[in-house]
Amino acid sequence: MRLFLFIPLVALFSWWLSCYVVAKFDFLWKADLKEEHRNTEQIFSWKKISASNELIWHTCYHDFQCARLSVPLNYSEPANKSAAIALIRVPATVGLNSSAYRGPVLFNLGGPGGSGVNLILRKGKDFATILGPQFDIVGFDPRGIARSTPRISFFDSSTERELWDYRTLQEHSQTSGPTTIAEKLSRSQLRNILAEERAGDILPFMNTDNTARDMLTITEAHGFSKLKYWGFSYGSILGSTFAAMFPDKVERLVIDGVADAEDYYETGWRTSLRDTSKTLQVFFNTCFSAGPSKCAFYDDNGPSAIEANLFGLYAVVKKKPFPVRTTRSYGLVDYNRLRVTIFTSLYSPYDSWPTLAEGLADLAKGNATKLFSMQERDPFKCPCSGEEQDDIATEVEDANTSILCNDGKEIPGTLEDAVEYHEKALREVSEWHSIWTGIRVSCSGWPDLQGVHFQGPVTGKTSFPLLVIGNEAGKSFTDFHIHIGISDILHFYQDPVTPLSS
Repeated sequence: MRLFLFIPLVALFSWWLSCYVVAKFDFLWKADLKEEHRNTEQIFSWKKISASNELIWHTCYHDFQCARLSVPLNYSEPANKSAAIALIRVPATVGLNSSAYRGPVLFNLGGPGGSGVNLILRKGKDFATILGPQFDIVGFDPRGIARSTPRISFFDSSTERELWDYRTLQEHSQTSGPTTIAEKLSRSQLRNILAEERAGDILPFMNTDNTARDMLTITEAHGFSKLKYWGFSYGSILGSTFAAMFPDKVERLVIDGVADAEDYYETGWRTSLRDTSKTLQVFFNTCFSAGPSKCAFYDDNGPSAIEANLFGLYAVVKKKPFPVRTTRSYGLVDYNRLRVTIFTSLYSPYDSWPTLAEGLADLAKGNATKLFSMQERDPFKCPCSGEEQDDIATEVEDANTSILCNDGKEIPGTLEDAVEYHEKALREVSEWHSIWTGIRVSCSGWPDLQGVHFQGPVTGKTSFPLLVIGNEAGKSFTDFHIHIGISDILHFYQDPVTPLSS
């Protein structure tokens, strides 16, 4: 029997809007949250909490509760080394002894490699409003990530990582452009040598299989035998993996913005972008329907003209990138940055598209400042004193690569295979695969790690049906500016890499 029970988003849409809509994160680190995270870490130090086999909650970040739970590093040898999972919760407001208390709901925002602690710090109280006072709202940094230890890192410091400047998501071409397939392949192979040298002792245990086991351990540490869970994007893979591994341990499980688990475990990355171009088409269509007063990139000749104008800008920045200096930083708006900015905006049409339209209109007039600001980060600053360590609150691509490459089947890792994959995906799936190709290529030369872990099939009969949420491209976005009284808290996200077909 298939694992999934499909429930159309249309049936949930009015409830969804009336409550809250949560950001779906994926393999993009879309917003620069480092300063926000750094400020929160100044408020509370995780060094104050010792890991233990029981959940011991401490007040943290003013009005949250935090804990560190010891779990086996290797579940096949539970008495040996342990890992410490960092957890945060918005506690239920009903008493633990109340008949209304329902226990923990665990959350995963995606990635792989996203921090659940950061998610709950930003959105936990909104989740509590949605689900009610009878639940603990629990986020956790999956093993190897952020505040959970041991932490995955291929570099000795953030300075070394910054200097290496490896970016999975960027424009790729076969023979020319910002990054060629051959260059990405070689850089991936070299970085993966560092992975084995510097993290080889823990990498065999950093995978979705063990994270699913950790979720069961966390649930049991709360005194419950079955999981309650809500996962977004990659979190849908984690959730469906748990359901396949422990079908009798599912109490309530929601997978939202569903990724193709079978393609993921095959290291295929072929199905994610099926609807991405359709989502961009919604930008053209709604820009035209909104009119020039609401969409600065409007063209009265229709959506096709707006699309043509965008492709005209591609040609302009390919020929000569635009230099930009702001009060915060400086850099170039080149073809790669323009494409990544547009791709990123597809995740958050309500938040991003009005600004994107203004930025494109300004770019057409020779001003690239607004577009540059959409992806702007603070300049990197080296501490240059004492022994430098990474900011523990910051998600790094090392963890993302480790989990997805560990989870997936081995790939050939040759230039011929990478070029063939790139060209076939561009031809058969989406022109946006010029950005997406780097994910699969990043696993080239991944170390041969010992051990067996779950890689599918994602099937089974669960103790309670899963709730599966997805939306068709464009059905969730109707105008460039909505005025429904919730614009300050509503960030409606439409994940362009989790098509309804998944």
